[in-house]
Amino acid sequence: MQLVSVIMPTYNSVRTMQEALDSIKDQTHRPIQIITIDDASEDGSYAFAKAYSQKRAAPDFQFITLSNSINAGAGVSRNKALNKATGDYIAFLDADDLWKPRKLEMQLSALKEHNATICYGAYELFKIHPDKPIAVQHVFDKLSYSKLHKANYLGNLTGLYHAAAIGKIPIPALRKRQDWAMWLDVLKKGGDAIGIQEPIASYRLGNGLSANKTALIKHNYAVYRTHLGYSALKSAWCMILFFYEQFAVKRRMVKRF
Repeated sequence: MQLVSVIMPTYNSVRTMQEALDSIKDQTHRPIQIITIDDASEDGSYAFAKAYSQKRAAPDFQFITLSNSINAGAGVSRNKALNKATGDYIAFLDADDLWKPRKLEMQLSALKEHNATICYGAYELFKIHPDKPIAVQHVFDKLSYSKLHKANYLGNLTGLYHAAAIGKIPIPALRKRQDWAMWLDVLKKGGDAIGIQEPIASYRLGNGLSANKTALIKHNYAVYRTHLGYSALKSAWCMILFFYEQFAVKRRMVKRF
């Protein structure tokens, strides 16, 4: 069996991270290496991760617990964890989200079936109880670089790529939306992402970036302008296409209950 490295950044996450960690522990696939990286939390998140790792560690369920001395952001934290990853595959899960038990098993099977290196999938959206989702974000059967370039169609909590085949892809130095920028780099190198239509994860809704339209413009613009190095004019044009995709296409792929 091939090792999957799971990267989990934490920041004041002690209230939700046990659920997230348990959802990795309950995966039907083994072996798994989980790397938590705490970003200078003030609520004991690092101590919790350390204690959890000592209780749950097993030969087929490895732990690495890291921490930052100062708050550096999710991108820096994920890169620090990525440097320690030794798995054949790389996956990501934030400390307030969850995986379905067969998530990794289904993805590895899909990659083998399609002879592909990247996989993602549909996910449920919930507010308080993961067993009471309010909607499902559906996905394309195949996601190309050109389609991902128009809007972020790949939920980071569902992404998995074959690092042994395409190498470990660093997370760009953006304060926000670095996950979208990273997956653009992954698809550019590894080809289309295979989509799984059955929900394989659960995303916890909050009052974060997606609820702040001004921040949405600023940080998504930075993906084009800063990460991809486009001119201001080309970046502005890409943002026009982005908003069409985000609100006219992607929104229609959400099924509410």
